[in-house]
Amino acid sequence: MKMLKLLLLPLLCFGLEFDEMIEDALIKSPQVLAKYEKVLASRHAIDAEVVYKNPIISIGVNDMPLNDNFFKRDIESMQTQFIGISQEFETFGKLELKESMLRVDTLILEYELEDLRIVLYKKIALLVEEIYTKEAILEKEEQKRANLEILLSYYERSVSLSDSLKVSVELSRKIFELEDKSFKLKDEIASLKHEFKYLSSLEFTAVNRAKIDDDFREKSLKSSPAAKILELRTKRFELQSKLEQRKKYSNITLSMSYNNRQNFDDYLSFSTSFALPIYGTEDAKVRVAKAGASEALQKQSDFHKSRVSLFHKSQKRVEYLKKRLKSLEDLEQRYTELEAYENSNIANSITLEKKVENENLLLELKVQKLRYKLDIKSAELELYYITKESLS
Repeated sequence: MKMLKLLLLPLLCFGLEFDEMIEDALIKSPQVLAKYEKVLASRHAIDAEVVYKNPIISIGVNDMPLNDNFFKRDIESMQTQFIGISQEFETFGKLELKESMLRVDTLILEYELEDLRIVLYKKIALLVEEIYTKEAILEKEEQKRANLEILLSYYERSVSLSDSLKVSVELSRKIFELEDKSFKLKDEIASLKHEFKYLSSLEFTAVNRAKIDDDFREKSLKSSPAAKILELRTKRFELQSKLEQRKKYSNITLSMSYNNRQNFDDYLSFSTSFALPIYGTEDAKVRVAKAGASEALQKQSDFHKSRVSLFHKSQKRVEYLKKRLKSLEDLEQRYTELEAYENSNIANSITLEKKVENENLLLELKVQKLRYKLDIKSAELELYYITKESLS
């Protein structure tokens, strides 16, 4: 377990509280623990598999007469009792190739573990962003509803306006819609917190947002665990092809036995055996392995192309969203200045309705800003995932 904790050290760039939370979450994650145990099992498999087959011990007797002399062992010289041993030897480097394949299998599992950790980091970091964003949006929606309720209360008390009933009904409709929004947001927040608990095995408390370096580089795409997995799978097929090629040259089995004869001299016997590859099975397996290697290489190439496309798409999306956010901030600033101007210059004549309208418009702009920021963080986390090599 100490080894696992060292394997799960998070990045130094994490915020302190997020750092502590994500470390604890990864250590407790059933998915991570299961994958880690699989890595350990694969490492042990190397020691178990990369050895010669166990020798075979043979014990027996021969030439037992099927008559009254069944138990007599001194009738003629062919009657023997023997004990022998035979051992099959891997030839032409086949054992070394098997070891290389098993080590590649272990490396694939290790990269799968790292990929899983980065995926969980991305998901949990995005969940934290979504929870805080939706909580902030909920607060703004509640403020808008409170403003409308103040206005509704004003109109319901007003008896001088002939159309107060019509305005009150319209305001009640808007308040109802905002209540629906708030209910939906609360339900979404509860669902997000439940998912957070499922992934992290922790209750959601005050957690700092994740801090990631936004200097994403295209050349890092080939260093990500997902890319390395495909690269290693291609290599494994190549090793499999070499192994099948070597299997054309049969393993050799050596046998030796000690033979005991009553009333006659004992003797030793030696023999060797090997399979004759005459039916083309090995050639067929070589072709299968080469086809698998070719397919894996094509998948590796297609994967890289798709990652490059996703990289540029996400980068452009971040750039676009940041520009839109800047425009929205400028618009918010102008509305803030306009509201301040109206409040300071025509304070006596500005109506409550106009004041509520201005405040709610500013609140809506803040909501849009929050959504843009969440979209930016989501795109950045996608870039982080496809370019990150390791959390440790």
